[in-house]
Amino acid sequence: MMGAYFRCLGLLLMLAGIWGCSKKAETKEKPPPPAEVQNAVKETDLTTITLTPEAVKRLGIQTAPVEQRVLERTRKFGGEIAAIAGRSVTLTAPLSGTLLAPENDFTLSAGQEITKGQPLYRLLLALPEKDLLSIREEAELRRVELDLAQAKVKRSRQLLEDKAGSVRQLEEAQAELAGAKTALRIAEARMKLLKSGRLDLPVDELPSLIIKSPIEGIIQKVYAGVGQTVTNAAALVEISDVDPIWIRVPVYVGELAVIDTEKPAQVYSLADFTGAGVFTAEFVKAPLSADSQASTVDLFYELSNAEITYRPGQKVGVGLILKELEESLVVPYASILYDMYGSGWVYENTQERVYVRRRVKVHHVLGEYAVLTRGPEVGAQVVTAGAAELFGTEFGIGK
Repeated sequence: MMGAYFRCLGLLLMLAGIWGCSKKAETKEKPPPPAEVQNAVKETDLTTITLTPEAVKRLGIQTAPVEQRVLERTRKFGGEIAAIAGRSVTLTAPLSGTLLAPENDFTLSAGQEITKGQPLYRLLLALPEKDLLSIREEAELRRVELDLAQAKVKRSRQLLEDKAGSVRQLEEAQAELAGAKTALRIAEARMKLLKSGRLDLPVDELPSLIIKSPIEGIIQKVYAGVGQTVTNAAALVEISDVDPIWIRVPVYVGELAVIDTEKPAQVYSLADFTGAGVFTAEFVKAPLSADSQASTVDLFYELSNAEITYRPGQKVGVGLILKELEESLVVPYASILYDMYGSGWVYENTQERVYVRRRVKVHHVLGEYAVLTRGPEVGAQVVTAGAAELFGTEFGIGK
């Protein structure tokens, strides 16, 4: 009886061992990976370039050390380009009349650059409030006056030849004749203009005024076009002088005390991720303004805009200098390279004629130096002259 019991117990233990082995074998099987990366390279194992002495000389390789410097701290804000107050004008009509082009084929349009004193319109003064019949009668009257003036000149000349008149009498008659001719031309021009039904025809005989631009700048808006009849003081065109320009920077009131307004600001385009196109703008005293809902006050900086790089209303990035200093990792900006994804790199000279590409993160550009938040250790030699050639050599397009 006891033997049968032990035989049953042994059989149960053997079955449990077989089941455990099969379970263990099943757990060892792993599912296939979702992706397989071939020739994977870690960033710490980037390409190392070893040049010959002749190649170093030919590429003109020069290096500079990575430094730790005490620099001014900057903080980035958003800014808005604005035309300087008083440098934007709205030109109005001095009198009532019809607008004509000052020159042939001249078209005035928004966005056009104009110079100071450039003719913009020719204002044909409004005709007297008379109908066509009265203007015809005026023309007939002017013809009669012209005939009388011609006869008077002829009679004065004859009297002078007969020694019965004077030179003064002849000159007065000639002046009267000239006035009669001018009056007749104007009357005939008015009648011709009304008969044609087109007030935009260039009639030189009628009195007109040339309206010129008082400033140099950009046309922002055009309120009246050629051929349009305008009244006195009607708005014609808005012109803004955009060189120089102001940059309005809203700053939170809690940060205003730490900003050094005596120092210039660094202005850059929001599309300039490299920080290469940085311009310097000087602080100016402008009308005080603030936004109570956003708890911000406005600081204004003046920037030269001779190339019309910025336009009123455009958003830009602005770096303001803080009063406190900080230690920062800096390298010459000439050593920075950017790949197609916008990542920054430098080439570190680890050994003689050996160069390794290292990733860096540029915080901002300060003059000729790039301030880094991540990069090689202090004292490491990075390539300044010849970095682009090394980049081309690494990817097979170098010298």
